[in-house]
Amino acid sequence: MLRSAAFLLALAATGLVQADTLCSLPPVSYAKAKTAYPASAFAIEALEKYGIATWYSDRKDNGDYAQTAANLVSSCPEDSRISVVVHGLPNKDCAAKESAVGSTVQSASDYVAFLNTLTSTIGKRKVLYILEPDAIGLLADTTACGQSAGYLANLQTAISLLSQNENAKIYLDVGNQTLENPATSTAVTDIVKQLATAGSKVKGISLNTFNYQSSSKLSTLCSSFQSAIGSTDLHCIFDTSRNRNGGPSSNEWCNVKSAGIGALPTDQTGIRNVDYFLWGTPPGVSDGTCQGHTADSIPGPGAGVFFNELFQSLWNQGILVVEKGYPSIDGMGRSLTPSASANQEQQSQDQNEERQAVTYNATAPPNSSKTSESAPSTTISDVDQTKYYKSSTTQTSTETTDQALTPASPIPVSKAQQVSTESSRTSTMGTGVIIFIALVAAAVVALAVIVGIRRRQKKMVNAAKTPELSALAPLPTTIVDFRPHIRTTPARDYELA
Repeated sequence: MLRSAAFLLALAATGLVQADTLCSLPPVSYAKAKTAYPASAFAIEALEKYGIATWYSDRKDNGDYAQTAANLVSSCPEDSRISVVVHGLPNKDCAAKESAVGSTVQSASDYVAFLNTLTSTIGKRKVLYILEPDAIGLLADTTACGQSAGYLANLQTAISLLSQNENAKIYLDVGNQTLENPATSTAVTDIVKQLATAGSKVKGISLNTFNYQSSSKLSTLCSSFQSAIGSTDLHCIFDTSRNRNGGPSSNEWCNVKSAGIGALPTDQTGIRNVDYFLWGTPPGVSDGTCQGHTADSIPGPGAGVFFNELFQSLWNQGILVVEKGYPSIDGMGRSLTPSASANQEQQSQDQNEERQAVTYNATAPPNSSKTSESAPSTTISDVDQTKYYKSSTTQTSTETTDQALTPASPIPVSKAQQVSTESSRTSTMGTGVIIFIALVAAAVVALAVIVGIRRRQKKMVNAAKTPELSALAPLPTTIVDFRPHIRTTPARDYELA
C-alpha cells in the first residue's frame, strides 16, 4: 500500500513536469483598447494573461519583425514553448492582395532572409509554428493563383529551415472549408503529403484560424483528414479563441453575434488526435464590415480593427464568464483582476478539471505614442487584412479575413514583464494535487496501523476465552484503550517553481 501511494505521488509529479507551457507577446491593440474602452479594460487585461500566438510578419505596419522575434525570445521563460504564426510568404494573399500591402518580402531570397532572422533568434528553443495562413487554401484551389505564385516551393523552403531546430513543432494552416469542400479536400491532403516529408518537424495541421466552428466539429474534420491522408501520425491543433458556442446554422462567418471565447490554450485537449487548443485570433478583432451578411453577424469596422461591441459579446458569452467566474461587461468600471470569490472558485474548479498547460503572456508597456482625446473613435488595428476563402451554402460571398498579429512598434525588452497570475494559479493547482496525494498516502498508513491493532485485539480476546484465564485471572483495575492514537500534522504548502 505504501508503494502504491508513492507511485501515485510520482505519477502526479511527472504529469505536472510534462505540461507544455505556451508563451507569446500580447496584442498591441489590447493596450490601446484598454484606454479607449475603459468598461472593457478588466476583461482585456484578463485575456492578456493567456497566450495569443504572436504573428511574425514582414508587413511594415507591424513593425520590425526582427525586433518582434527578439522581444519574444527575451520575454519568454527558457522552459516555455514559444507560439508563432509565420506570415511572410512572397506574394501572400495573391488573390485579394490586401495583406500584401506594405510587405517587404518580395522574392524567394527575401523569404529565406526573413526566415533566417527568425530561426537564428529562436535558436534551439521550444517553439510551435503555425505556417502561412491562407497559403494551402490558395494552392488547393486550382482556379486561384497559389500555384503560379510559387507557394509550394516557398513552403518547402520554410519547412526545411524551421525544421533545423529539433525542438520545433510545425503545423500547416489549413482552412476548414478547403477540407469540407470535396473540390479541394483531395488537393489539400496531397499538398500536406508533399510538405510533411521524412525529417521535417511538421506535426500536423492547424484548423479554425479566424473562424467559429466548435471543437466537436473540428475533431470530426481532423479525423476525416487523417483518414484521407492515410495516417494517424499527423495531428491537429484548434484555434478556440471564438468557438465556444460553435458557428451559427446560417454558416455566418463575419462578427458572429452568438460566439463566445472558447477553451483556454492548453496541450491537454482530451482529444486523442488534437495536440493543442490555442488562440490564434485575438478576441475582439473585426472580421470586416459584414455588409450584406445575415442577421447572425454584427456590422462593424473594417477587417483587422479592434471592435469593442464584438469583444464584449465574445467575453460575455465566453468561457471566462460562463465557467470561470469572471464578471460580465456591463458598462461599469471594474478592477482589472477577478474577485477573491472568483479566484477561490477557479482554484476549486481547476483541481477537479483535467490538467491544463500553463500559458504565459510576456507583457510589455504600451506604445509610446499618445492616445487621442477622442480615444473611443480611434482606429485600433495591429493585424494584417487578408482574404480567406470560406465556402458557404447560404451566401454568395466566399471571402473573409486572414489577419496577422504582431507588435506595431518595437517593445523595450528591458521593460518586458512576464505575467505570473496564470503560473500562480497552476502552481496552486499543482500544490493541491500534491497535498491530496499526500493525504491519501497518510490515510493508507493509518489504515495499516488500525488493521494491526485489530488483529492484536482479536488475539487477546481469544486468549481471554480460555478456561484458565476466565476462571483465575482478576479483572483489570484500569481500562486499556486500544483505539489507535494517530498524531496528525498539518500538511505544508510548497511553492512549485
